[in-house]
Amino acid sequence: MASSSSERNEKEEEILSTYLRLNNITSQEISASELQTIYYNLRPGNSISLRQVLAAIQTTCFCDLCLRDEVIDVLNEIDRRSFLMQGLKWEFEMLDGENQGTITEEQACFLLKAVHGNYAKKNTREFLSSRPIPGSRVSLQELEIWLCNPCDLELSDESDLDVKI
Repeated sequence: MASSSSERNEKEEEILSTYLRLNNITSQEISASELQTIYYNLRPGNSISLRQVLAAIQTTCFCDLCLRDEVIDVLNEIDRRSFLMQGLKWEFEMLDGENQGTITEEQACFLLKAVHGNYAKKNTREFLSSRPIPGSRVSLQELEIWLCNPCDLELSDESDLDVKI
């Protein structure tokens, strides 16, 4: 018989409380590096960058801090990002036919469109304008946050739906 969502949440809370207690983490604020360590202990073998953990905190908590009662929600967001990145890493490697560890800006825009669909236009513009060297090749590390962050579902311009990337 499958356990209910509330039973699962209680188990997660119990595991988290035990982990925090055993590691003498008594603060109400949990740092990004502590969350990364907690995640590695809960999901051995899954990797996630500290940048992704920070982005997960910002996405979930709407600030740069993770409070103790938000940890489970942040861990769920880290999980989503980790599993998404596993698939995207494969896609990135397929686009990187020369095995350089980078792809073209055009290919990066293609990945953004594949992940975010019609809502990719705004993110693509912001990604391209944020690049320190426009036109240079793109690493997965540079692109990972843009790929995993949820899109703003409100389009700034309805014509974004019709524009080709």
